[in-house]
Amino acid sequence: MAPKKQKEATKSRGNLAEDDGALDWLKPRSLIKPDDQEEVPDADLDEEVGRVLTTINPQWVIDEVAYHYGLNKFVFKPKPTFGKAYPLYTYQGTAIRKDSEEAKAQIAAGYGMVGFDDAGPKRAKVKKSAAVEEEEEEPEPEPQPPPEEAKPEEDVVQEEEKPEAPQEDVQAQTEAADEEAEMGGEEAAAEEKEEVEGGEPIVEDVIEIKPRVKKLANQFNFCERAALTYNNPRRSVDTQTIPPPRANYGSTCLQSIIFDFYQEDYAKKLREKEDEKPKRLRKKAAKHAKSEQQIHDEKLAQRIREAWTVLERLVNQNIFDDIAQDYRYWDDPSDDFREGMGSLLPLWKFQFEPMRSHAVCEVQWNPHYQDLFAVAYGSLDFTNQQKNGCLCLFSIKNPAYPEYSVITESPIICLDVYTETPYLICVGQYDGNVCVYNAQLTLESSYQYKSDSVRDKHSNIVWEIRWGARLIDGEASFFSISGDGRVVQWAVMPGELQATTIITLRSDIPPIPGPDGTMLTVNSCGSCICFHPEKSDIFMVGTEDGMIHTCSLKYNRNYVRSVQGHHMPVYRIHYNYFNNSIYASCSGDWRVKIWEDGRDEPLFMFELGSPVGDVKWAPYSSTVFAACTADGRVYVYDLNVNKYRPICVQAVVSKKTKKLTRIDFNSRLPIVVCGDTKGTCHVVKLSPNLRVMCKPPKKAQNVEQRTLQIMKLDKLLSLVRDPPFQTGVVDEKFEDD
Repeated sequence: MAPKKQKEATKSRGNLAEDDGALDWLKPRSLIKPDDQEEVPDADLDEEVGRVLTTINPQWVIDEVAYHYGLNKFVFKPKPTFGKAYPLYTYQGTAIRKDSEEAKAQIAAGYGMVGFDDAGPKRAKVKKSAAVEEEEEEPEPEPQPPPEEAKPEEDVVQEEEKPEAPQEDVQAQTEAADEEAEMGGEEAAAEEKEEVEGGEPIVEDVIEIKPRVKKLANQFNFCERAALTYNNPRRSVDTQTIPPPRANYGSTCLQSIIFDFYQEDYAKKLREKEDEKPKRLRKKAAKHAKSEQQIHDEKLAQRIREAWTVLERLVNQNIFDDIAQDYRYWDDPSDDFREGMGSLLPLWKFQFEPMRSHAVCEVQWNPHYQDLFAVAYGSLDFTNQQKNGCLCLFSIKNPAYPEYSVITESPIICLDVYTETPYLICVGQYDGNVCVYNAQLTLESSYQYKSDSVRDKHSNIVWEIRWGARLIDGEASFFSISGDGRVVQWAVMPGELQATTIITLRSDIPPIPGPDGTMLTVNSCGSCICFHPEKSDIFMVGTEDGMIHTCSLKYNRNYVRSVQGHHMPVYRIHYNYFNNSIYASCSGDWRVKIWEDGRDEPLFMFELGSPVGDVKWAPYSSTVFAACTADGRVYVYDLNVNKYRPICVQAVVSKKTKKLTRIDFNSRLPIVVCGDTKGTCHVVKLSPNLRVMCKPPKKAQNVEQRTLQIMKLDKLLSLVRDPPFQTGVVDEKFEDD
């Protein structure tokens, strides 16, 4: 085949020589000069122009600007990190780390483990004579290669003479040999026959040479060490000790002895715990620790304070002796001549001098001490809001100064006294925080719990706060309603308050688009809350849009029932003490309404001609309630006497300068306390016609007063109800509870 290729090559070169046009590019060519070329003298052409390479880029722009479409103006582009230097040449290396992802992928594919000289498998043919083949120890002869891999003798000789070539050259030669074998297979077979006939037969054996695997150590993080340690022999060590001495002991164990030992052990553990503290903490504790002399001085000061308190009460009783006599013995004699009408007798006025510019936002009698009531000082004028507030406890035994007072950082809007422990008072503030105060602590102490560090605290004014039932674990809890539309339950844990959102009040207003186009849900602002007297999981909330919602702690996704009670914010909802299905509500729309659970329409509705700040049922009568208005008047109604008009209307303060905000009945004494917007609490006494008790019938003289009051209210309701009457929603849904 080789001679034929040489002939074809010589033939093609002759053809190229005959073709004159193919070699025109080898002939010299003359440059054509344009007509308008400028003549440059030889001196200028021979002049050497030097070029200096400096670090300053002449094309560098100090400040580049671009138009910013968001700001609608031109702004400066940020400068690149390399400064004024310009990269002229960048070379990327080919070395990679062995522990990188790319190196792991190459090793998994089989790269990087073989040397460059041994890359790829190789094939070699070895000629063996018959004598050599017989001398080999292997009994089985090597299999002959297929006819496709057979090569001519000339190619074999050339392959043995040539040095080892890279894998690509070997593959190219193999492909060329295969083509030649296909074209001249018959000639190769004839030549082999001639060689076999002429001399000793020769056998060709094909051997596959596998690549030699090399261990390429990584030059960056390669480390290989080997060591052999000496194993210590095992040893057994035994010892024997003298048994401890034994003794028999007997004694009589009493409960007092056990208690003393426990006290000693507890004191010892406290000392050990104190010793484990760091020195700086021990020094700090020792610094604040009080000596015996200081403790004695404090006890003596407390005894002196108590003595001065008794002396102050004696002096004030002498000063206000006339008022004390009227409170105890005087009754309005005009009640005998006007049947069904009564009056209010003004008694004491309580005022705290630093709070003269503040309003009385809440007032409540203590459930255990009949002479003590709590007052929350804040501000209802939101255009001129006060910066601080105050919690005070007043006693009718000392009208001159409060028994307990604490200045707060924010105005107090509401409070509630805990019935189980009357010294705990929870308050709601203007900034959305709730606090718990302990009146048993010293006057210098501040709040015991505060929600300033709680994550889910209110973001608006806390309008009302009420203590609830204890939790399963026994911790006390209270509830608060705020202008942010949330009702939150607060658990009084040791050292902290934990908040849980009970329900979020939703408004009927459809979602409105926000600044970015997102639809926002509008929450309803809560204004008051009231719990069911018997079922602690049922409560009612009033909103600023006049709605009254009945809710449950067991179902907080939606309201149990809703009523359009008023047309303006609802200021108070209060249950009747003798019938749990009757409650009263007041609003800024001048109206007081009496409701029965399960009805959408009120049983009674009274218009007082001025915004009503508060309404309360009397604790001694099932048909008596009182309300205070913004024009400074107190209205007392008795539905058993007159279902349309009040039995007492009396102005307590001047309507030009003051407004009444809150009112509350004393549970044991015939007195009422009401607060105004100038920080004054007025205590008035009810005349005999305003506190008439039910007389038992002649046939049942031993009937209790509470039973008589319930019968009186049921008789009144039977005259007002529209037949037929359906059972209330709350009683129907939660009867099993």
